[in-house]
Order: sequence, then structure tokens, then C-alpha cells
Amino acid sequence: MVRIIVVDDDPTACKVLRRMLRPTYQVETFADGATALAHFMEAGAEIILTDLRMPEMDGFELLGRAKAVDPEVIVFIITGFSTVDSAVTAIKKGAHDYIPKPFDPDDVLLRIERALKERRLEEGMRLCQQERRRATEQYELVTNHPAMHAMLAMTKKVARTDSTVLIQGETGVGKELVARLIHRWSPRREHAFVPINCSALSEGIIESELFGHEKGAFTGAGEQRVGFFELAHRGTILLDEIGTTDHRFQVKLLRVLQDRSIYRVGSPKARRIDVRVVAATNQDLEVDVKEGRFRSDLYYRLSVVTIRIPPLRERRGDIPLLAEHFIRKYRQVNPCVSGVSPAGLRLLMEYDYPGNVRELENIIERAMILESSDLLQPASLLLDPGRPQPPGSERMDGGHREPAGAPLTLEQAERRCIQQALALAGGKKVAAARMLGINKTTLWRKMKRYGMFGEPDPAE
Repeated sequence: MVRIIVVDDDPTACKVLRRMLRPTYQVETFADGATALAHFMEAGAEIILTDLRMPEMDGFELLGRAKAVDPEVIVFIITGFSTVDSAVTAIKKGAHDYIPKPFDPDDVLLRIERALKERRLEEGMRLCQQERRRATEQYELVTNHPAMHAMLAMTKKVARTDSTVLIQGETGVGKELVARLIHRWSPRREHAFVPINCSALSEGIIESELFGHEKGAFTGAGEQRVGFFELAHRGTILLDEIGTTDHRFQVKLLRVLQDRSIYRVGSPKARRIDVRVVAATNQDLEVDVKEGRFRSDLYYRLSVVTIRIPPLRERRGDIPLLAEHFIRKYRQVNPCVSGVSPAGLRLLMEYDYPGNVRELENIIERAMILESSDLLQPASLLLDPGRPQPPGSERMDGGHREPAGAPLTLEQAERRCIQQALALAGGKKVAAARMLGINKTTLWRKMKRYGMFGEPDPAE
């Protein structure tokens, strides 16, 4: 459900807006901008409705601070002191709309619905543009390992067919990349490739997202929606993390695979689809079938062809190749870095990579940010081997003391990385968040968790 924050020091205005919006949206009301901003930074929201004139933090300041945290948030300025100048200022500062008081509740609802519809259209266009860009990219699976070459040979063979494929492998091995290669090498390459992470869709919305719904099918279904299966018509759909779905959805997916038709939620009409289905999982579905967590009939339907991607620890010879590949990929971050030092490469070769290729990529990207020499050194890789250090040497991270020579835990490495990024960014949290590849809200949450939380920088 869309989350809306209402900010007004007039309790009556808050009450009216809350009563008006709550049947359709999740609404939180606040009497001042500072409290509303703190809540927004913790919980987020899609829309903020704020009064203009308030003590301490006015609507313009709240607008600017909220946009600094999340540039995509939709902000409406509502005021009883409307002027042309203030309206122009609001729009220039990034407000979506400017609503004078007294307002018409129906007009406010209409403006919100229009803003959300525009946002969905923008997101759809952005996804299409990203997909078109991806379609023209040369997807490269960097490897010299015999097992990987055998896997690729099988992938090319199955790509020419319409058979359902199940891709198995640990998190981060490149299951989506292999699915994209299947699509690129298939006769469907000119049509859409639609990747879906099933674990990110809750039980209540997965059917609506995949199969679509009709207007009024359930509370909040204000308009008809086309599902991902229809968007993938004549193309390929990737159902990633298929093992996380429940039995009720599995039954419906089995019917789709058998009948090649879908039913939108709230519609009795079957819609024919022509979609190639690729599923992926990091779980052992055979075990899940034996223990009753996954339907056997769906498993056999999905696994017409099964492709297993070996984890990185089983093909350590690919580590230098992948490290070189990722250094080239992130060269714009630090053009001075040309490779990995012998000591750094030794650390990379000894590490077990529970997160596989994705983890190695993150390690290299982070090291490219932190490295100050022309080769990636052990210190920038943040893979502490636990070697003894001189007596009395210790690390101090956010008030947390680590014993000398102790291996870094994940939390300690993350805390250290945040500190180094902040140092490189001169204390500017927005710049540090950009370096770390996260948004500012996430950075603030992590800083708070590690006791590093502070007031926003005045320059931000």
C-alpha cells in the first residue's frame, strides 16, 4: 500500500487529510517537520503532504531535506498563504504540486492519483529503457573453468528450444546472467526479458504482480493492471527464487505452465500467453519436494532441463580473471588502479566467497573506492587474514574496539568501510552513500546501528 506522510501544525487539517486518505492509503500525520523527517528517514514514504508555514522547519526546508534523502519522493505543498511567488519557489525546489487552502478533498485525491499514475508510467518507461540498453549489451560470463564451459554449451543448446529451464546455484553465482544468455541466444531475443524476484513479492500480491488484476478486484485496486506474464508475451520470464513461493501460488503457476493461459485477479476470462519460463533457485528443490515444501508436479514441470552453476570456491582459477574484469568495469571510480598486488591476489585466492561472484564484484568495487595506489592492496580489500600486528596496535571503529590481528566480522568490515567512505567524502553523507552504492537513508540506518549516527551536515 502507498505510504503518505501528512505534516501540518493545524490538528484539524491533519485530521481531515487522514480521514480522507486512509481508505486507500497508509497515512501517518505529524505536527512538525523535524519529527516527520525523522520518521521518513526511518520508514520512508512515497508521498509527503506538507504545510508551508510551520515553526522551526517550514515546508520548503522539509521538501529539500526529504529530496536529499530520496529524490523520488512526491511532495505536495499545501498552504493557506498561497502566492504566485511561493508556488513558483515550491516547484523550483522540486515539489510535485502546490495546493492552496481551503482545499477540495476530491481535488486532492485526484492530484495524488494522477501523481502516482505519472510515477508508474515513468518507472515503466525507465524499465523499458534499461531493458533496451541491457538487450544491446554483450553479456559476458568470464571463465576458463571446464565445468563452466560445459554449462555454457548446454545453455546454448537449450536456448534454441522453448523448454522450461531450472537454473540452480548459490546466491551470487550468476543465475540471472545465465537466464539472460538463454534469452539472448533464443529465437525470442527480439522480445522482452522480464526478471522477477519471487522472494520480494509477498503472498498477498504475487498473483496480482505476475498475472495482473482487474479494477476493483480487491481493496486498493483502483485501476486495471497488466501482469508480468503478459508483459513477457512472446519473450522470456525469469522466476528467480522460485523455492520461496507457497503451495497456493505453485498450484496456479502449474496451471499456467500446462494451459499457457493466465487469469487476472478478479477476472473469469482466460488470457492466452506465449512465454518461455526460466526458473532459478539457490535451494535444493528435490529436498524441498521430499519434505513437502515444494510441489513435486511443479518441480518436474520446471526442471525439463536443469542447469547447475558451480560456486566460485569450486573454480578458483576464475578469481584472477574476474578480478581483472571488475577492475575494468569500475575503472571510472579510480582510473589509477591497473590491477591487484601479489599480496592482494593471494588474499582473494584464499577467500571462500559465500556470496560468490557478486561478493567478489562488491569487494573489487569497494577496493577501487578505497585504494590510493596503482594496485589493489590487502588493506583496501577488507579481507583481514588475522596476521599478528605490532604490540598495542588496535582499530577503533565508531567507538568499537577490535583486538589486534582478529579476523574482521561482516559488521566490523561494513563499519570500517563506512568510516573510510565518509573520510574520503569529507564527511558528506550523500557523497559517501554514492561511493558505497547505497542511498542516504540506508547509510543513516547503518550509522545509527553502529553508533555513528549524527545530525545531517549543514552543507547537505
